[in-house]
Amino acid sequence: MTKKVLLVIVEGQTEQIILEDFLDEHFADSTIRFDVQREDILTKWDAKKRIPNIKNSVSRVIHNYLEKYKFLAKDLSAVIHITDADGCFIAPEFVKINADIEQNLYYTEDAIFVKTERRKEQIEQRNEMKANNVKILLANDHFSIDRLKVPYQLFYFATNLEHVLWNERNEVATEKVLKADEFMENLSGSIKEYLLEFLHVDTALSYREKMKESWAYLTKECNSLQRSTNVPLLFEMITSNAHK
Repeated sequence: MTKKVLLVIVEGQTEQIILEDFLDEHFADSTIRFDVQREDILTKWDAKKRIPNIKNSVSRVIHNYLEKYKFLAKDLSAVIHITDADGCFIAPEFVKINADIEQNLYYTEDAIFVKTERRKEQIEQRNEMKANNVKILLANDHFSIDRLKVPYQLFYFATNLEHVLWNERNEVATEKVLKADEFMENLSGSIKEYLLEFLHVDTALSYREKMKESWAYLTKECNSLQRSTNVPLLFEMITSNAHK
């Protein structure tokens, strides 16, 4: 029997580095394929600065992948989408101006610092756009691709993957891949075991209840700037789909 394709949509290569080997090893019944966007499609404006329909954007990503690699919709077992929270659920008053910061954007555990009032407005708009898009995608447990229902689920790292892995919210982009390689080489247990420490839910709940609770946690106060993730639940999603 030909193996189904599990498509994992990620923002950067670091997500692929930390998850690919584990998924290949533990879910051998599926062909694990990563689609690295090298951008955040949840905060991507179109050329005229209009907010695209996020469902259309994700659907386009899936269609483009299928077309590029000559797969059909029936070849997909599920689509997993991982995004960085980027503090998108904090209230506007926690986006603060400090002209003395070295970087244009600086995350702390209870605020996002920017240099100018204009930049503050941009980040507030970004946060609103991303939070709204997250809510839209969470309401979808599948995408209709060529008239077939393909299971879909959105997961997060907060503030971002680097924050969860080595407690650095403001990692320099050029160092991420090297640090991810070093992190995996030195990891004593599995990546699933490591990430479970940052899953703030009652583990006795069902998968769906844990997903709901994990997102509810993220949206409270400044939790989208805290060190947390619900990525461990993607392993449960894969297992549940494999038994359908």
